[in-house]
Amino acid sequence: MNTSLFSRIFSDNDRHAAQLDAWLAERKIDLALRGDNNRKLDFFVDGERLGKAAAPHDGDVRPGQIRILSPKFVADSDTIPYIAVLEHWMGDLWLVAPFSPYSHPATNGEMETGDHLACRRVLQCWNARTAHESIIEQSYVADSLDESVRADALALFRHVSAGTPLPASFSAPIGAPILSKADPRSDFLSESAKRFAPLTAAVCALEAELARKEREAAFRENAQKWAQPICVPAYGTPQYALAAADKQQQTTETFRIPSHDVELDVKHTPSEGKVRLIVYKNGEMDTTSLEGCIVANKEMSFVGEIVNGLLIVEETALKDGFVLVDPDTMEPIVPVKKEHE
Repeated sequence: MNTSLFSRIFSDNDRHAAQLDAWLAERKIDLALRGDNNRKLDFFVDGERLGKAAAPHDGDVRPGQIRILSPKFVADSDTIPYIAVLEHWMGDLWLVAPFSPYSHPATNGEMETGDHLACRRVLQCWNARTAHESIIEQSYVADSLDESVRADALALFRHVSAGTPLPASFSAPIGAPILSKADPRSDFLSESAKRFAPLTAAVCALEAELARKEREAAFRENAQKWAQPICVPAYGTPQYALAAADKQQQTTETFRIPSHDVELDVKHTPSEGKVRLIVYKNGEMDTTSLEGCIVANKEMSFVGEIVNGLLIVEETALKDGFVLVDPDTMEPIVPVKKEHE
């Protein structure tokens, strides 16, 4: 079989060697054309054209669909961002896998699909990830996988992610494993992972927002049960109050929170119209002890939550004081005023 010495070094049988030679040939052309505005390979598409094509989003997400993601979820718009919907994962999450821009699998985590389009001939099962349905809906359906291809893709995903043995029914050709750090395919895998980093970032941001809304909803529900919420004055005590002529200066009041062994500085800056809540421990800013702690006003309305040891809010939001709420138990956190030295 006519294979190069290079591919023989990075593979363990003749079929894989020939397959790797074919992949390397595509890779070489791809790298040579990068930066060339006149490139015409069939798996490239103009970004503006792609944006127009992705406009009619389809919200009916189903297993086996081949979709084109909105360009905002990929790091480049040169290659069509095809994904395959493999299965419903849980809740609002779906498992999706991107397609490779090449016609041959690069590793044993990629499989041939038998599709006639060059940009849909290889599925990157190693690059599969979960995404919320609302994000997947921001795409349109281009085609569908054969059920046998979808079954093979799920089997390969479980094989590369959890070590589950491939079933006897598995029939999709896969690539050669990467056996050396010097293998040039490692760079391609890194590129492929980074390409869909915006999708992962969007999923993480959405999960954080959904978690925040759940905490806020739980807070509102539990707040009604508190007959006597403990409120903390938003600004300084009378003996530290500013004279009328000095209202643009900053005042700070410190509270101890024995339950978390931290201190909370309440800094009011009239010139900015802001109040800063800053968490300290042993004289240094603490970014973990009160992470996610909910801050409510005296009327028990949600104001915000402490992130990385800090919350900045408008002074009007806390003009009558505020309440600290544990995000896990939804119980008030009781502070103790620290005497100023």
